Amino acid sequence: MDIKDKIEKIGGLEQAVPEKEISIGPEKKVEEEKIPKPEWEKFSPEAEKKKPMVATVVAPITVKTPKSEGLVKIEKILEEDLESFYFSMPQEKQAVFREKGEETATKIEKMMETGKVIARKILKLIRNWIKLIPGVNKFFLEQEAKIKTDKLVAMAEKKKME
Repeated sequence: MDIKDKIEKIGGLEQAVPEKEISIGPEKKVEEEKIPKPEWEKFSPEAEKKKPMVATVVAPITVKTPKSEGLVKIEKILEEDLESFYFSMPQEKQAVFREKGEETATKIEKMMETGKVIARKILKLIRNWIKLIPGVNKFFLEQEAKIKTDKLVAMAEKKKME
């Protein structure tokens, strides 16, 4: 029994390799045909190492415009009594909280500039911002949002009178 027959009997050869026989004199020599490499083998790590690597780092250019006096006042009102919560957060959450707070402050400032200050909208903006604090009490959230809204509406009314 030939080795090939034994392997086929066991079921080890699912894909038989084509063979071609070359006769040289009285002996027979068996050579395997070269099968082309699959696509995934063509891109080996060694080939990747030979290619020169060029890294380009593109950093977004951010130009910070100076904050207006009104925006600074709004941010001061918003950040009152929240320092302990802010500093107890992880840094990733702090960054998100800060960005959302700045966004909220600019929206409130735009509302004040147009002269259409609606307390309900300000309350909703502040409430959504304070909700970012992890584990905040629902009643504390409502209370803080209401206090800040009252201060901002009073500030808007005072600005209107001027």
